[in-house]
Amino acid sequence: MRWNLATCAILVCVVSTAAAQSSYQSDQATSSAAAKVFGQLREQWAQNLREKRIEASVAEYTADGEFIQPDGGRIQGTDALRKLYETITATFDSDLVFDSKRIETSGDLAYDSGTYRETLILRANGKQQQSQGSYLTIYRLIVEQVWTGTVQ
Repeated sequence: MRWNLATCAILVCVVSTAAAQSSYQSDQATSSAAAKVFGQLREQWAQNLREKRIEASVAEYTADGEFIQPDGGRIQGTDALRKLYETITATFDSDLVFDSKRIETSGDLAYDSGTYRETLILRANGKQQQSQGSYLTIYRLIVEQVWTGTVQ
């Protein structure tokens, strides 16, 4: 399957879905197919950021995808996301690490939520900034077997 980011927020979010159509993956089901797929997507997203692969980062989002910043600001669309990644990768080095707590799918939508920790290193002077919190990534199945991100 291929999922792309629909929406992800680096903050605590509440999501509700129709229980009758959902497929919840608990912590004990980390070896499940969904946990494996979304684990790979999550790690690829972080690796692209660490390795400053701007086009690969942007390609993980749908054309109308969004990145919700920690201050609540929204970056939407391919061009705006590219500019965001260009600025971030030119300014900082990152060691972002995710710890997924819950993955759920429903039809052509899925989400992955958990906690993150990150050290941002200002490239100009080496100054470090620590952050941690919760994340939510929403994925949309755009073609059979292809999942893309809508919000990050």
